[in-house]
Amino acid sequence: MNAVPAPAIRLARADDAEAIACLSRDTIEAGLPWRWRAPAIRDLVASARHNVIVAERDGAIAGFAAMSYADTEAYLALLAVAPAARRTGLARHLLGWLLTTADVAGTAVLRVDLREDNLAARRLYMDAGFVECGRKPGGYYGRVDQVSMRLTLRPAEAAV
Repeated sequence: MNAVPAPAIRLARADDAEAIACLSRDTIEAGLPWRWRAPAIRDLVASARHNVIVAERDGAIAGFAAMSYADTEAYLALLAVAPAARRTGLARHLLGWLLTTADVAGTAVLRVDLREDNLAARRLYMDAGFVECGRKPGGYYGRVDQVSMRLTLRPAEAAV
């Protein structure tokens, strides 16, 4: 892995939605119907219950993540890194930003669902302490199996 300095991560803006949507389509949703189009991303960016973050390289979005928050749980809905920026630690930096934010918010549990065929993502989450907690055959449009993972940050009764 060619590690590079930690990227600058910022909150996404509405004008980032098209680039984020295309990155989602080409990476997370490859081979599946395109759900996360620009209007849906703009809705996430505008929502008080979500954080959408981006990291840029050379003026383009190299990676992004979106997480929703409930009272004591958070759900990592999307995390993607452009092919040219992979194996640089960018996904770890994005995930680290979200984990820190969730911890500060008093979140007890983080959940994520991912494609079973995405071994790099599974390794990323396992390295961060997530454990597999379920599987759903054909969970993605009947085409790809879904793996559910969770990370416990603190007991639910201790959550803020």
